[in-house]
Amino acid sequence: MNRPGESGNPQRISKFLAQAGVASRRTVDRLIEQGRVTVNGKVAVLGQKVVPGTDEIRVDGKPVTAREERVHIMLHKPAGYLSTCRDPFGRPVVLSLMPEVTQRVFPVGRLDFDSEGLLILTNDGHLAYLLTHPKYEVIKEYLVEVSGKRDNRKIQELLSGIIIDGKKVYVDYASFLDGRDGSVRILIGVHEGRKHLVKRLCKAVGYEVKRLIRTRMGPLSLFGLQPGKWRHLTRKEVQALYKAAQG
Repeated sequence: MNRPGESGNPQRISKFLAQAGVASRRTVDRLIEQGRVTVNGKVAVLGQKVVPGTDEIRVDGKPVTAREERVHIMLHKPAGYLSTCRDPFGRPVVLSLMPEVTQRVFPVGRLDFDSEGLLILTNDGHLAYLLTHPKYEVIKEYLVEVSGKRDNRKIQELLSGIIIDGKKVYVDYASFLDGRDGSVRILIGVHEGRKHLVKRLCKAVGYEVKRLIRTRMGPLSLFGLQPGKWRHLTRKEVQALYKAAQG
């Protein structure tokens, strides 16, 4: 017998939608007959089976997920871990840092293998979408240590926009920080999540990134969380993330 939202087990779409709280089974059947339900972009039919957690199910264009406990975790990712759930080559993945977490969670956005810092893991697909889509302009802040010398003209170049993949990309802010031992460190805020974006921006102005740490995502700060450690977000923090994304 399938439990509501049990991933990997096929069940009739009407049963899934009813258990997800869309409407009664009878009303759900009418929605399907009216062509208002889609599975993976195709109009659903009565009696069709779906796999919750795998199939994308929508009603009137809005995604439907099974009722399950929402989990929101903040991890301080160390360098040397992949921001993914599993790796076919056996490389270390971030989920191995939190064996106590039994729910199925996934990383929101990515940090490169050699990058560090704030990484959110959740099973809240809607929040993940809001945080990663550039149109919602949730700022991610990075502390970047680079090789070279301080040059305010390079900061101005970043603020003026850099062409990446044929499109001009603007940082939300950029400034030098006092570097220890003569190091050059830049604080950069961006709301896009393109692959290797911060490294590519720095390279475009003549800086090679030596170390990259994501220090903030929207209202969330990495402050106080040691590398390799994680914690559940509070309800207020989750609400603040939604508010930051939805304006």
